[in-house]
Amino acid sequence: MNFIMMYSSFEDADLPKVNPKESLETFSANIFMSLFPVEKFEIRAEKDRDKGIDFHIELKKELASGGLGYTNYRSAIQLKATNTIQQSEDGSFGMQISTSNILYLRNNAMPAYYIFYHHPTRAFYYENVKNFALQLQSKNPQWHKQQTHKVYFSKKLDQQAIQHIYDETYAHGNALKHINRFIAPLETGKNSHRLVIDADFEVYSVEQNIEFIDQFGADLVNKNRFNTVIEIEKRSWPRENATPRFYLFCGIAYFQRGNLYRALELLNDAKKLSAEFDRQGQAIIEHTILSARYLLDMIAKDEFDLQMEQINSLMDAGSYFQIERAYETLSFNRSHPAAAIEQYYSTMKRIIDNEKSGIIRIVAYNKIMEAESSILLHDLATNFTFFVGRVENPFKSRAFLEWQQLEKIFLERLNGIVAYANKFGYSMGVAYLTLVSIKWNYEKAIHIHYLGCWQRRNFDLLEPVNAMMLQMMEKLCISLDQLTELYKADEYIENMISSMVLKFQIQHFSADYETARQTKDKIYQAIDSLGFHGLKKEYESIFNGGTAHESFVEKFTRLMNGLQDSAPEKGIDPYRFLSEKEMNYRTSWTIKDFIGLDFSILPDNNSREIQNASEV
Repeated sequence: MNFIMMYSSFEDADLPKVNPKESLETFSANIFMSLFPVEKFEIRAEKDRDKGIDFHIELKKELASGGLGYTNYRSAIQLKATNTIQQSEDGSFGMQISTSNILYLRNNAMPAYYIFYHHPTRAFYYENVKNFALQLQSKNPQWHKQQTHKVYFSKKLDQQAIQHIYDETYAHGNALKHINRFIAPLETGKNSHRLVIDADFEVYSVEQNIEFIDQFGADLVNKNRFNTVIEIEKRSWPRENATPRFYLFCGIAYFQRGNLYRALELLNDAKKLSAEFDRQGQAIIEHTILSARYLLDMIAKDEFDLQMEQINSLMDAGSYFQIERAYETLSFNRSHPAAAIEQYYSTMKRIIDNEKSGIIRIVAYNKIMEAESSILLHDLATNFTFFVGRVENPFKSRAFLEWQQLEKIFLERLNGIVAYANKFGYSMGVAYLTLVSIKWNYEKAIHIHYLGCWQRRNFDLLEPVNAMMLQMMEKLCISLDQLTELYKADEYIENMISSMVLKFQIQHFSADYETARQTKDKIYQAIDSLGFHGLKKEYESIFNGGTAHESFVEKFTRLMNGLQDSAPEKGIDPYRFLSEKEMNYRTSWTIKDFIGLDFSILPDNNSREIQNASEV
């Protein structure tokens, strides 16, 4: 008997016929299982009494001790295969699914997926059952009363999608594990915890939330993660009480986000428990409450300044307040500027030497640069009073050349602090230094422009700002736009508004009055939207003739006229043209030697400080 005869006889036998549908299901199941890496997935087929789930997938994970371990984190799969469904114009495949099957898959807490196999193209697609049900719910809240629904498969089941399924299943399994810690069904006399599940499927109780903010709130605030603090606070209800630090850090977060009334509620709760804080903590509470009240126009500017001075005067209130106190002392001491700057340097050196924090050093250096910029510009104007308007070119004077050397040192120091702040990843410090630099260039332009157009008793206010200076002003405005966006993104509202106010002044100085008006309107819109009525009053004076250049014109004119009026009594002709020797007769500078900047404290990559600063 040959082989042909043998097969012919076999085919003629009365045997069960092959079901093409069952063959396709077997074929698609074999290919489907081969897609999932065995080191990550254990796939188990549901062969007995199948009610809608074809496979359960259990995750494996690497063990710290080596090898792989089973997690019992699972997802459910229903596999659909077809030879006949045609692709739609948008590239998807539509298939009817019974509503009872959707509900069945949703009843289990584990993630569930429909997997669709299109045999003609040998392609797999998938859809998350939960997401599909949410889509149905959004379109029709009564969707469950309909017998079937059409699901459109468009997402390919590639390796990226398989990794996504792993991550999603792991997150759900991890969440369930944490939830189980709080479930005690047999202990009916025990009060239940209110649980919070965050975006990463981490599970917390209200008590844990309070403890977390108490322990890590300072880090979150330093990292500018105010939204994180606020979200946790919102989910920490109901609560009968919380820790003082919880109230403090939540209050600061709401303050930074511009919700001042909520900030005051929480900060006042912290204030009631202020005995549990050291003097620095108490000062921070008082400082933030006072700032919120001023911004809401609950307190006048004079009273605000007085109370702020009292807070800063506390000897044990911490470095930040000592820095502010030293700066205010310098600002108030107008009669002996040289002695005042020496005292300021001495005080700041003592604060810095006692600080082991690079971030606080940067804050101190920022304040030093702010003070030095004011002094250097003031000294430039003072030196020019001896000869302004009485020489051909005041910018060839000894005074201006010496000032340029001082400026060079100043800018080198400024750039050094910027580099130091960048090493710490302290972007808010860099932003503040950028603002100091922009303000310096604007005010320098003011001095050079106006000191070059003094005529006997007044400035020639019709003299236009030269083209090169206008180009520089445009660049400064671009930098301010970038700074404003940075502050806006981090929701540092006061800093954002102060950047816009400086931009308004630069535009006004450039005689671009229409653009300046538009900037002013945006500032008012931002202030009004937040209800910062106190801040609005403060800036109104700038918008009504109080810009830095308008103030300079008014003050310098008054100073010069006073000197000119008293000159004849001393036998001096204030309008006589001076020789080169007379122009260069003398100079006077408040800063003889700049304070040294110590950059020896560097960030430790493993330290908390660099971790805090890196996300600012």
